[in-house]
Amino acid sequence: MADTTLQIVEQPTASEASEEQAAEEPIKSDQINGVMVLTLLDKIIGAVDQIQLTQSQLEERQQEMDSAVTSIQGELTKLTKAHSTTSNTVNKMLEKVRKVSVNVKTVRQNLEKQAGQIKKLESNEAELLKRRNFKVMIYQPKKIPSVPSDPSPETVPFEPPSETVPSDPSPE
Repeated sequence: MADTTLQIVEQPTASEASEEQAAEEPIKSDQINGVMVLTLLDKIIGAVDQIQLTQSQLEERQQEMDSAVTSIQGELTKLTKAHSTTSNTVNKMLEKVRKVSVNVKTVRQNLEKQAGQIKKLESNEAELLKRRNFKVMIYQPKKIPSVPSDPSPETVPFEPPSETVPSDPSPE
């Protein structure tokens, strides 16, 4: 906008007016209208200056908001990447958990089968024990005396393992 300089012509004060009126002719209505136009133009220029100042402040604010939005977009991009990485890690862990779960189920089924087989064996053993009256004997081996550091074949006593004698089953 072009800078226009305005000259404001002030109305003469009462003392000046009386002196000028005596020297000149009275103030014309055209002069009063010109002063009013100049005053209005001055007010318009003040309003335009205020609008320009507000416009520049709004532009600065818009630049600040643009930089804030850019910063937020950068942070969102980082967050998206982190979320993607975390999601991939969680999916891998869930896949491993599924595999472990399948293995646990398989092991559990095998253990249940073995438990059933053990129960059958125990019941068969109990039945056999009832029929034949088996007796179980526990044998402990005899302790061998300590061997010298340089043993010669003549000094080490030889003891044959203890023999077990099964008990006679009693007739039924």
